[in-house]
Amino acid sequence: MPTEEWWTTYFDPRGVLAALGVDDTVGDLLDVGCGYGTFLIPAATMISGTAIGVDIDPEMIAACRRKTAERQLANVVLLTGDVASPEAAQALAPYRGRIDYVTLFNILHAEEPVTLLRRVAALLSPSGRVGVIHWKREDTPRGPSMEIRPTPEQIAGWAAAAGLAQEAYTELPPYHFGLVLRRSA
Repeated sequence: MPTEEWWTTYFDPRGVLAALGVDDTVGDLLDVGCGYGTFLIPAATMISGTAIGVDIDPEMIAACRRKTAERQLANVVLLTGDVASPEAAQALAPYRGRIDYVTLFNILHAEEPVTLLRRVAALLSPSGRVGVIHWKREDTPRGPSMEIRPTPEQIAGWAAAAGLAQEAYTELPPYHFGLVLRRSA
């Protein structure tokens, strides 16, 4: 993970969230791999419910905890762990079927993207959505190696295998694209 100062130069977090449909009609939101809280903290101020941040790195959770306290955000829950782990599954159990939005931002180059998509799809409310952003397959100052950067078409295929359908695609200049996914009919 680059330094936070460098990381934040790649995004307009509120703009990205708004472009992907995050607003006050969203109740509970789950940010998988919340990192520094780049998207989690703004999301908490944009939604009407609880913003849940999950990250495997305790230092990232500590950074989010500090920011949450500084901003006096009472609607943030933070969990350390892998969203696919039994511990995280247990911690997320009260939210199962209640999550209106899951963010998977710069994370679907993981080893088992279909498994990850299935796990988060199982948490969604009936009208819940999954927002995905990822690095484009072009020269960028950061990001995973080109070989593992998924294309929008690959993500749509993985989503279909996980029972999700693509609802929208958007360009997120300068380095990213975004998809919004919903449960398949």
